[in-house]
Order: sequence, then C-alpha cells, then structure tokens
Amino acid sequence: MRGERASDERFLPVHGFVLAGGKSSRMGVDKATLEFRGRPMVEIAVEKLRGFCAEVGICGNREDLNRFAPVVLEERVDAGPAAGVEAGLKAATQEWVLFVPVDVPLIPAEVLRRWAEVSLEMSASGGFDAFHLYAGRDQPAFCILRRTCAVRFFEVLDGGERRLSQLLHKVTQGSQRSLDMNDLYPTAHPNVDAVDRWFMNINTPEDLAVAEAFAEANPLQK
Repeated sequence: MRGERASDERFLPVHGFVLAGGKSSRMGVDKATLEFRGRPMVEIAVEKLRGFCAEVGICGNREDLNRFAPVVLEERVDAGPAAGVEAGLKAATQEWVLFVPVDVPLIPAEVLRRWAEVSLEMSASGGFDAFHLYAGRDQPAFCILRRTCAVRFFEVLDGGERRLSQLLHKVTQGSQRSLDMNDLYPTAHPNVDAVDRWFMNINTPEDLAVAEAFAEANPLQK
C-alpha cells in the first residue's frame, strides 16, 4: 500500500502528521478523541491528510491512536508542538513532512491540499525548504518542511529553543515562506470571517459549541 500511494499521481511526496500530543488542560478531556459532530477530531484530521499525502501518521504519546493512523511517539516532555515535529521528522519517509494540529477541525481538506501543492511549486522555483500558513497571524503548527531539515531542527531543539515559530526561522535561515489565502487563491480568496473560523483551535467546551454551530451553518466547508 505504501508504494502504491507514493507512485499514485493523486498523492504528493508528503508525509503528513497530525500533532496530537497536547495536554488538553483547558478542555478537561483528551482532544484527540474528543468528538466533533460525532467523530473524533483525530479521525477527521487524518482523513483530510489521506486525501493528498503519500503517507499519514500521528505524533503524540498515545499508542491507542494507532487505530486511526500509525503513531510516532514524542521523546521530549514539555516541548509543546516542537516535540511532535521532531518525532515526525525522525519517522518521515517522504521528501516533504507536513504537520497540522489535531484541534482545528474546521479547516477544509481542499485548503490543506492547496497549501501543500503551492508549497511544493514554490520550492521548485524558489528553493524554499519550509512553509507555514498565515491567517491573521502566523500559524506555525501548520508547517511543511523538507525532510533534510531534520538534523538542523534537532540541533536547535537541543540548544533549548521550544517556540515552533523560532525553531522554523533558525532551522531554515531565510529559506522559509509564510503563505496566506492570497497565495493559495490569488484570484478569489475565501471570506476573511470564514478563514478566521477555519483556524479556530478547540480548547474549551465553549469553543467546541461555537465550532459545531459554524459547521452546521456552513455544511459545504469540509
């Protein structure tokens, strides 16, 4: 199956990972298996990545999530999403490694695919090694890196840096690009309010209620 997906033109040379190692302290329950409109959020994220990534996995500390996709365990404690990125880079088998947080279920799968496509296109023409999304503010947890960035990423992490945005900056040394909706959709970019909702993190029960209400009112956003 691995070889079949990698050679299929529908899939990009990307190993996609869902970052699911957070403590979920404000939610009170684990967010990975928290149901969003009847489905675990980790299942929703994995399904979106499987639509265009040659390989898909989950970065976290719960082996029971293997029922959704292969889990790679984080080795560091209290390193935030950087620990998940490290684990994914170590396990990746594709040229590019993409990460998305588990608690953002509203972002459409088509936007994620378009982001990956534009990133690879820009890299081919401009020599960039990493990309992250921007939606009103930087979204470093939505990042895609060349697998060859791994060694430098580990070095900077060993040096004590834990902020993912700073890690990406130091690792790529200017070969990183921030992409927004204008980059992905130059002629007809999405409504600003919709984009704001797409990147909404589900941190509390109140957030969950708001996000589910938005999804109910906008059934075409998948």
